[in-house]
Amino acid sequence: MENFFVPKKIWQGGGPFPHVLVLLSEYPEFCEYARAHHELLSEYGDKLGVIPEEWLHATVQGIHQAIDDGQLDKLRGTLREELAGMDPFQVQLGPVWPGVTAVTVAVYPEDGMAELNGCVRTAMEKVPGITLRAPELRFWAHSSLAYAREDFADRKLNRALRALRPPRVDITIDRVHLVNQYQRPDLGYYTWDVVEEVQLG
Repeated sequence: MENFFVPKKIWQGGGPFPHVLVLLSEYPEFCEYARAHHELLSEYGDKLGVIPEEWLHATVQGIHQAIDDGQLDKLRGTLREELAGMDPFQVQLGPVWPGVTAVTVAVYPEDGMAELNGCVRTAMEKVPGITLRAPELRFWAHSSLAYAREDFADRKLNRALRALRPPRVDITIDRVHLVNQYQRPDLGYYTWDVVEEVQLG
């Protein structure tokens, strides 16, 4: 694996930057799934920033710039408007594997999360002064259990994760949260302050 927190990825000042997240910490079944991996990942505590339960999430869309209070209030309204027409949807979380810079959890099917990302981007783009990074050609729906804090050989970890394989988890995504997110390289993960919960539909 390769260090996630390389200079080009470090946020100036650590944030906060507004993001829309699915707070997986609010789903007990996913927390249990994450706990099933905790002992193994903790063995790599010097190399991995293992994400505590309270900070488990899936990113829907981030804004990588500071915005003022007026823009934040406008964003609250546009998010409610855009997500009012989207129904809750079910996803399956798992399996887990070490990616290039993070130990990631698959989210399938990807269609619901991709639609959610599109709606959130539309809401953000309605706020004057907010500029988003170009969209991915295909939205990658995923969560993370840990971020690499240095480069290291992951062969042993990869095999251990493959052997572990707890049952995958089904959840219904019926809400997202607008947050002010902080990047914490000193801890090896992200934290945030919740601004508002937005219900789907």
